[in-house]
Amino acid sequence: MAIDHPFARHVAKDVVAHKKKVYCLDWSCNGKRLATGSNDQTDKSEKHEMEFKLSERLVCLLWHPSSPDSFAAAAYEKVIRIYDTRSGKSATQISTPGKNLYLAWSPHDPNLMATGAENNTVSFIDLRRNKVLKSVKNNQLVNELAFTQDGKLFLQATDSGVEMYKLPDHEKLSSLNGHTGTVLTITLDSRDRYLASGGADAIAAVWDLETLSCIRTCTQMDGEIKTLSISHDSQYLAYAGEQDMVVIEALQEGRKPWMVPLSKPPRMIESLAWNPKYPVLAITGAFSEGGSHSFGNVTIYAPL
Repeated sequence: MAIDHPFARHVAKDVVAHKKKVYCLDWSCNGKRLATGSNDQTDKSEKHEMEFKLSERLVCLLWHPSSPDSFAAAAYEKVIRIYDTRSGKSATQISTPGKNLYLAWSPHDPNLMATGAENNTVSFIDLRRNKVLKSVKNNQLVNELAFTQDGKLFLQATDSGVEMYKLPDHEKLSSLNGHTGTVLTITLDSRDRYLASGGADAIAAVWDLETLSCIRTCTQMDGEIKTLSISHDSQYLAYAGEQDMVVIEALQEGRKPWMVPLSKPPRMIESLAWNPKYPVLAITGAFSEGGSHSFGNVTIYAPL
């Protein structure tokens, strides 16, 4: 092991968060809480061990961009729920046109949220009035969504690339085509410098948001990339998917890829997220033991 590598003193610790498979997770804006969503139809806010019941399997959750006491959750249904962790209750329920698969919350305007539904409809929600402002039906597959930090751009992963739109009028500006297959996942750094995209072609691409050029491709995976995240200091990209491994690479060239040593590797990784304040990575997937029983594990990869 290269002792001078920035992750040489990190260790992976497994935590049982749910009874069944964990599909999604996210850190609060202050980095002190981790929320997880599971196939057992619950979402949980760690630290205070609060659990919230839903009627369907949770598919996506996001913490409020600037409040550590609120998060949004989407199950496979036509409703978005906003939770208040102080009361332990669902504070708001918002009806949407389709069954939701993806969420994006604007860091620039926390009253604006976007949802992606199974029918490839993207809806923009006004959280002040708790209603849908506008819905856009797409003629192609739409996967993950994202807002830039400054609120000027909205991005969506599609089967033809990453589409970029100008806000607030939703004018299409460009399409970034760096994959030979469907783009499944996208993420932005906290400084609006980089965009990373992961595809069914097993490639993670890193883009310069100013020049809209691909500055590097990451090719350590053999299967599709389902999840990726950029570290709080905009230095590292973590990505994973249909393999029992998590890869960390520097956004700028110079260091070899780093494989996260998982003690109980899952069959695949469902979700991962860097902490917004610290060099800590949360990971979850289809963990199993004995080949038959799946556990709702979350792995925390952190410095000693």
